[in-house]
Amino acid sequence: MKTRRFIFFFLAILIGVGAGLAFGWMMMPPAAPTNAPLGSVRADFKTDLVLMVAEDFQTEPDSMAALTRLDILDEGDPITLLGNSIQYAQGVGYPAEDLKLMQDLLNSIDAEIYLQWNATKVP
Repeated sequence: MKTRRFIFFFLAILIGVGAGLAFGWMMMPPAAPTNAPLGSVRADFKTDLVLMVAEDFQTEPDSMAALTRLDILDEGDPITLLGNSIQYAQGVGYPAEDLKLMQDLLNSIDAEIYLQWNATKVP
């Protein structure tokens, strides 16, 4: 009698889990967000993306392209984004090599390059 209860109990659990999964997958399947802006990414992911831009800049030193890539990440000021990312990376303990890459990118962008990039930026 006790074994019969356990069998029905586990059978009910399996049916419930199966019905829940079937409903979730067939009736309400998960969907990726549409039109999610990169600016809504958390600070740690933004810092990783800025680091990727800095690594790319190391192999292909083009300040204008780097500014454009940073602008895609955040519609604000790319210099501010770069500075905030360096500050965040220092706070959470990024390796010195990564900090140097981001700092080198920041140092390579002077006022003339920034003004030139800003003039060519499409509003």
